[in-house]
Amino acid sequence: MKNKILNLINSIEFQELNSYYNEKTIFGALNVERNENRHSAFVAWWLNPKSEHGLGDAPLKLFLRLVATKEWGKWIFKKDFYSRVLAGYYNITIREDFELEKSVGKLSSNNSKGRIDIWSALELTAEDEDGKDSSLAVGMLIENKIYSNEGKNQTVRYFEAVNSYMNESPSEMEYSSGMGILLTATKQKPSCDQFTNITYQELLTYVIEPLMSSVDADSLQFVEAFVRNLGRPALTENNKHYGVLAVSKKEKMLLERVVTNNRDIFENAFASLYPSADVKKIIGERYETLTSGNVDDDNILRMLWDANEILFKAVIYHLYGDKHSAKLDKLFKSSNRDNSKYVVSYNGTEIFPGKRLSKAMSACAIFKAYLMKYPATTLAELRKAFPCEKLNAYYYDRYYNDLFYESNPDNVDETGYEILTYTAGKHKGKEAKAKWDFYLDEEKLLPIENGQKNAMCVKMWRKGDFDKLVEFVEENYKFIGIEEC
Repeated sequence: MKNKILNLINSIEFQELNSYYNEKTIFGALNVERNENRHSAFVAWWLNPKSEHGLGDAPLKLFLRLVATKEWGKWIFKKDFYSRVLAGYYNITIREDFELEKSVGKLSSNNSKGRIDIWSALELTAEDEDGKDSSLAVGMLIENKIYSNEGKNQTVRYFEAVNSYMNESPSEMEYSSGMGILLTATKQKPSCDQFTNITYQELLTYVIEPLMSSVDADSLQFVEAFVRNLGRPALTENNKHYGVLAVSKKEKMLLERVVTNNRDIFENAFASLYPSADVKKIIGERYETLTSGNVDDDNILRMLWDANEILFKAVIYHLYGDKHSAKLDKLFKSSNRDNSKYVVSYNGTEIFPGKRLSKAMSACAIFKAYLMKYPATTLAELRKAFPCEKLNAYYYDRYYNDLFYESNPDNVDETGYEILTYTAGKHKGKEAKAKWDFYLDEEKLLPIENGQKNAMCVKMWRKGDFDKLVEFVEENYKFIGIEEC
């Protein structure tokens, strides 16, 4: 396994894909990777023929063609416009400019509440075989939902407002209609039958990628940043969802290349980090082939995953996202990494004076603060005070059943590392090097039983677990101060 890992890390495809994901985009820099308003702004900019991308109405025509392929395409594009839209053989005039957050109440007299994410009124014109002009007025509304569902009858209310507005507006055109699009990360059925669903993957595949080679040079970097952002696993602003919106052809090619001959590394790393029951449901029969790795290999794989988290998650999405995206989103969002720093104190006195602490070190400081309040605490009492089952899903039932173990520096292996025994998961009963999972240096050991013994605490705290620990402390041990820097 170690040789396989080394070959993977040194491979061109691994380095290229890692570089692809680690390159900062404007969306990441502004922390708006999954911000609906920012995504709506890009989509409106891309579709608007008046934008400075240099593509004219080409993006909008591709978008309307995609709409036409949907179930009710023939209904919305009446008469001969259906075939013309599919062929791109018509002209577009923007009757009302593209607008973000359009008030529904301004379109309808029924006092409908809400705001349309993207709005525009279009006029489609064409000349038939007899030289007669025909026209179609379309009120286009796009409701953008990233990992969220529409509100109660939201699309019904919005369509009624738009359709009423189009029918009441003065027009010399033969007919007018509303056209509703629900833009989502995954397939959703709108509550309104006159709405159609378009996913971000469809938007990328059929509307954005075909034109990227023709986009204005000044705008290309912006478009590439948006595309890269779609494929990069990211957390929503409310921390409720985590996942991939769409994957470009270039990214798919890189993923396929890196998976070839390396699939077992990614799957073994996945299995070493996440609960066995969850991994087995996702991987299926292949899981049985992944349980034979030794302890040292698993520890190396865990560190490799943590060092290249975005890449590893993207690979697992690539392999299993089609069937298990919801399961993966739930697993991955709870362990999303951040670089926040903290100060932990006991009655106003910093535990590690002058230091800005990582999540893991903050957890250690929390335990030290507790023991300053209750110095006579035994190991059993400390475990009860901070139950692993409630606070750290990473360790519980996978490697250990507790956050604390007694330090015994006399119990070492031939290399001089303190050893203990795994108490849970597939490695239960096997010897483990304490250095992999526990703080062992004197500064971070926990004095228990009035300093007669020392306990060591686990050092892996993923974001979701650490957030639970902070909430637990704030609720139960108010004498411990935790301040984010």
